Amino acid sequence: MNNLSMPHDALFKLFLMDIEIAKEFLQIHLPDSWQQEFDFNTLSLAPGAFVEANLSQHYSDIVYSVHVMKNQGLAYILLEHESAVGKLTPFKLWRYQSAIMKQHLNQGDTLLPVVLPLIFYRGTDPYKGSLCLLECFRHKPIAQKIFALTEPIQLIALSTIPDEMLMTHKRCAVMELAQKHIHGLELMELAPKIFELFERYPISIEKRKALLYYLANEGRGLDKQFVQSMINIAPHYQEDIMSAAQYLIEEGRQKGLLEGLLEGQQKGLLEGQQKGLLEGWQKAALEIAKNLLAGGAALDLIKQATKLSDDKIKELTCH
Repeated sequence: MNNLSMPHDALFKLFLMDIEIAKEFLQIHLPDSWQQEFDFNTLSLAPGAFVEANLSQHYSDIVYSVHVMKNQGLAYILLEHESAVGKLTPFKLWRYQSAIMKQHLNQGDTLLPVVLPLIFYRGTDPYKGSLCLLECFRHKPIAQKIFALTEPIQLIALSTIPDEMLMTHKRCAVMELAQKHIHGLELMELAPKIFELFERYPISIEKRKALLYYLANEGRGLDKQFVQSMINIAPHYQEDIMSAAQYLIEEGRQKGLLEGLLEGQQKGLLEGQQKGLLEGWQKAALEIAKNLLAGGAALDLIKQATKLSDDKIKELTCH
């Protein structure tokens, strides 16, 4: 989890690269007319290097291969995660579709496969961008004569789906709900729903911890109420909550190191480096310890999570 440099996309990929969860997701969001075309029992992740070098670094694409019904060969589903509306998004997806087709031909087929594009949009504003490739052309009537470009891309816009509906989306639900409300709903309102979904649709420990880390890091952040509130709401998930807190402590250490190095460069003093590292670590660790104490956590667990000394923890209990 330390390499989650783009948390929204990283959480999305953690869930949707799990094939069993991906099946549920596609069967929830794809229209029945499309579902009847594919055998989802054959769904699998397509090879990652499916585009030219300058596109392969795009972080959020997920590509699945799937058999067309009645053994009519392979098709592909391209799932694109978007946080903002792009003016030429259909063209961007068409480039990906074309590259996937080329990759397929390179494997020996003589005919182009179907590549179905989907956009998963987590933005809070309505999606007002084009979903049709025709809209990307300056001379639309001429383009229409050349291409058949009227079919819109399937859009999954979280902001338009009621929470009550999202709560029925099986193992995708917790990821979708978190991404919908990460910047808009107070933790005390969102957290009970998250833990309810943990119980209703069990997911792996890795995904639970990643989800809690995401809520802390991208939502309210590590404030005085976060850890205490989470433990109060779901004490039986205390270990997962503390594990997420440990990742945040580690980030505090790294941030402290960076601040110390910058301070040392500016002042020309080694003390600046050491002070920044120490203060960054201590600030994060003390904040976690205070919250855990307020939530009634055991001292051994606090020591394990914060790496603070017995004396330092005792000082906190005396205040």
